[in-house]
Amino acid sequence: MIGAWLPSHEWPAQRLLITAVDADTGESGTFDSSSGTSLIDAVSASCAVPGVWPPVRLNGRRWMDGGMRSAANADLAAGFDRVVVLAPIWKGLRVMPAALAQGQELAIRGSAVVLVTPNAEAVTAMGRNVLDSAGRAAAARAGYAQAEAVRPDVAAVWSGQRRSPGPAPAHPGPGTVS
Repeated sequence: MIGAWLPSHEWPAQRLLITAVDADTGESGTFDSSSGTSLIDAVSASCAVPGVWPPVRLNGRRWMDGGMRSAANADLAAGFDRVVVLAPIWKGLRVMPAALAQGQELAIRGSAVVLVTPNAEAVTAMGRNVLDSAGRAAAARAGYAQAEAVRPDVAAVWSGQRRSPGPAPAHPGPGTVS
């Protein structure tokens, strides 16, 4: 099923890390092109939301949604000069760090960071259940519209024009950064 949603079944040439959590130990892990796992299997493991999809067995371990360790997994960008965090789910839960906290930590360590979280229109379009496919088209339209609004902030960080002590606000919405 996951394969039908991917535009390619091959790992991209540029570095891509796919996050997952060992369902038995709680240990976090990442898959990349050198992990010996196909892109489809890595994405399947990362999308195995507990209670919705069963864990995916890879290399003798059962893996579940990488979002169970972090709302955005932005901490994996530590050490990079420029970081753009796209966080459709930005809030942390209990021990799971919020995207804002991770963006702030990256900025403290010297990265130029822009954090893009859903604006009010996107939140409304996604609805209360982000796994409900009924809102997918409206959420995509809202995301495309929001992309136009955040383009200058993203371009400034991506081009190296903006270096700041904290994540740049990407919109006035639920995930506003100040």
